[in-house]
Amino acid sequence: MRGIVRDYQPSDFERVREIHAATSIDYKFPDLNSPLFLVTKILEVDGVVRQCGGLYLQCETYLWSDPTDWATPAEKLEGIQALSEQGFHEAWLRGISCAVLWLPPNMARFGERLVQDLGWSRDRDWVTYSRQLGPK
Repeated sequence: MRGIVRDYQPSDFERVREIHAATSIDYKFPDLNSPLFLVTKILEVDGVVRQCGGLYLQCETYLWSDPTDWATPAEKLEGIQALSEQGFHEAWLRGISCAVLWLPPNMARFGERLVQDLGWSRDRDWVTYSRQLGPK
């Protein structure tokens, strides 16, 4: 590999912002100095910052709901709202500022509820990937 990988430093911020702007990727440039970036690395080639990669702490949201007729749809939604409000508040108190979820394609109607009734916003139509960390 050409170059060196090192830890991000606040003095790299403007250069990384320039790279972000040049890529025209459709998301807001994050605050790289946030403590929620647990790891942020720089690839420097010939003394110039060429790449930056970071790992930002978010919480992945899960929901398990009994599919039987134990309650009306409105009552089930109230339960989800109560779980969400209390759970998200507790996560926020612990320093988490963003929750994410992955909704299966066959649950588009619930996606509408997420936006209309539960305060979520749909990000974009990007494909999601995941990778387990640790020894192989």
